[in-house]
Amino acid sequence: MLPIVHLDLRALITAGQKAVRATEHRGSPETIATVDRALSDLPVTVMDDQAERLLHDALRALALAEDAEEWALLEDAERGVSMLLHEPDGATLQHPAVRAVATLAVRASIVHGEAIGGSAERAAWERAYLLGLEALRATTGAIYGEASGRELDRRVTEFFTAVRRAVPYAALMATRFALVEAARAYELPVIGMRQPLPTNSRWQWARRVADAVFLFEVVPPLVEGHPYGSVAVQRTTRDGESGPVRYIPLGADEGRRRAVTEAQYRI
Repeated sequence: MLPIVHLDLRALITAGQKAVRATEHRGSPETIATVDRALSDLPVTVMDDQAERLLHDALRALALAEDAEEWALLEDAERGVSMLLHEPDGATLQHPAVRAVATLAVRASIVHGEAIGGSAERAAWERAYLLGLEALRATTGAIYGEASGRELDRRVTEFFTAVRRAVPYAALMATRFALVEAARAYELPVIGMRQPLPTNSRWQWARRVADAVFLFEVVPPLVEGHPYGSVAVQRTTRDGESGPVRYIPLGADEGRRRAVTEAQYRI
């Protein structure tokens, strides 16, 4: 049985992971602040230099995400679209919804351009930008009577959700690294969260378990002979040695396929 101090530390790590999942589900200054508090609760007196450095890196990234200007732009866009949905009569292209949605989409484009090429964060902002174009098209379409209120609501919801995911994306990546290193420094069993990988990699996400990293890729149906698709998994060790690639068939199990879809959504 683990000593009581280890049990307390494990609870702190678990609290951090729970806060990360809540922010993945709905990013906001409030959920990011919860992640910040969870990391701030981690004692540094029993950390080594590497774990402490990654912890401070994550805290800085979280502070930037919490104070990001996109939150105010998002609030303006949500308010403008709500006005348009409730009072569509007489709206023109000068409506606040058009300006606010366009401004947020442009901001997503700018941040996408500033992000590192091939990074998962860049892909998150690209997704937000492209959905922003669709949302803007639906907004103007609603004014001209070419799009229904339901279509507008769907498009802007997708856009706003993508922005909520993109703003804290880099900070959550840094947080996952910090939690793994904290657990290692505390001499706890290391079970990392899903960590997205660069878009130019074959692998879509990774998980650290003990001293190994497991790489994952969702393989489409009929590839590798599995009619419902499969998940490719490869184990790599700290010294860079890789094991064979194994394919886990998804089969007709709705629950397993839903879990894989959820994993892809979260990254």
